[in-house]
Amino acid sequence: MRNNLLLRIAALCIFSVAVIAPCTATDTVRVCTYNLLKFSLANEDGRTSHFAAVMDSIRPDVLVCQELEDASAGPLFVTSVLTWAPYASTPFIDGPDTDAMMFYNQLRFNFLSQRRIPTALRDVAEFILETIPSNDLPPDTVVFYVVHLKASDGSAEAAKRAAETAALQSNVTTHKYAFVCGDFNIYTPSEVAYTNLLAPLTGKIFVDPLGTSWQRNNASFAKIYSQCTRDVFLPECGGGVNGGLDDRFDFILPSVELQTRIVANSYTAFGNDGVPRLNASINVPPNTLVSENLAASLKCASDHLPVFCDIILGDVKADVWYESNPALSPLNPTFKHNSLIQIFDVRGLVVAQQVAPSADQELNVQHLAPGMYFLRLDNLIRQLVISN
Repeated sequence: MRNNLLLRIAALCIFSVAVIAPCTATDTVRVCTYNLLKFSLANEDGRTSHFAAVMDSIRPDVLVCQELEDASAGPLFVTSVLTWAPYASTPFIDGPDTDAMMFYNQLRFNFLSQRRIPTALRDVAEFILETIPSNDLPPDTVVFYVVHLKASDGSAEAAKRAAETAALQSNVTTHKYAFVCGDFNIYTPSEVAYTNLLAPLTGKIFVDPLGTSWQRNNASFAKIYSQCTRDVFLPECGGGVNGGLDDRFDFILPSVELQTRIVANSYTAFGNDGVPRLNASINVPPNTLVSENLAASLKCASDHLPVFCDIILGDVKADVWYESNPALSPLNPTFKHNSLIQIFDVRGLVVAQQVAPSADQELNVQHLAPGMYFLRLDNLIRQLVISN
């Protein structure tokens, strides 16, 4: 019955074992990272239409974003930006400073969970998805870590970035398929924040699809830069910074197990036509890769370019998550008296909530239509399906 949903909270962390079998078909998905420049409804500045134009040109299956100010960005993106497919946003978790959020195509992925890894400045977000394969493929579990590391040049800032990626590696998943995505704010490939991921002493090994010999502010590497899209300060376009397109701050680093699954030549700083613009905007001189209108949208939407790549999944045994002892799992929350239970819809809006006085708690969902929702208890979020 759906009149009342009996939430046996401890059971939320337990996943059953799935029967899996080898398969030979594959699916290709597009992963994109984008710094949205302190985006919220209050700081929209007419940028929603620009984001829509940019995203419609890329059409990622998974979009991970940094610099969201509040929960208003989720519903806005689902209803007005990612309009060509049934996208969902992950529920917003408000941490220190700006925050991360994921959007995903519900025809391609199921959401499993998310959590936060605290650092001195901003939390690292962990999102776990499961593929919805075509051709009877078994599903694959894919983990995304979304970072926004400490900004600015200098040894003190570099040390803080290193501490942030060290915290990530101390909490990294055991799943083989994983990505670290986001705004790294690094200036050289010798930074410890970067080598912590590519050549770690402990944790998971990630790879850079573009190699490790890149340099900033060098015309020879102009094609890979993602920041900054403007040469002047644009207070009417979200604020941000200026300085021209001379830094590679935005990265998608797959785990080593995915290295051979990156589609050749798919790794792209979208809108970067390779013309050296070390002190110029993305549309000066006129962009040779995208239209004048799209170049203007890239300039106004954010001071970063989106970065995407295509990845091949399937063709292997599914990576199934099973917690035989959830009490030992880092994803298992500590259930406390008076914990707040919330249910979100696919737009990230709260549609039901209640304080839980005990581990067994009835939450009335009579008013909710059948469909997919997310249940949040403290810092743990799980997918929830309500049927007729």
